[in-house]
Amino acid sequence: MNKITLSTEAYDEFKAFLDENEVEGYNIRINLAGFGCSGPVFNISVDEPKENDVVEKINDITFFAETSLIDEFGGFIILSSEENEGRGLSLKPVIEPEGGCGTCGGCH
Repeated sequence: MNKITLSTEAYDEFKAFLDENEVEGYNIRINLAGFGCSGPVFNISVDEPKENDVVEKINDITFFAETSLIDEFGGFIILSSEENEGRGLSLKPVIEPEGGCGTCGGCH
C-alpha cells in the first residue's frame, strides 16, 4: 500500500514546481511543522532519507517521512491546484484528526 499518493496531474504540477525552483535530486521530506487551529500543519523540504523513514519513489520524485509520522497520519496525499479547488498544491494526511487540535476556541 502506498503511503504517499498523488494523481498524474498533481505529480506533473509538483515536478514543475521543483524544476522551477531548481531543486536537484527530487528528494522530498514530509515534515510535521506544528499545529494550528485546524489541526496539524505539514511542510516539505529537500533532504536525504534517514534510517527511520518510510520511502516512496513516484516516477522521478522520492518522498519520505519519519515512520512515526506515517503511522500517526496513515500517509499523505498531494493534491493538484485543480483537485484543491484552485488553491494551489496541497499536502494532506490520509487520517485527518477530528475537531482540529483544540489549542484555541475558534474551531468550536
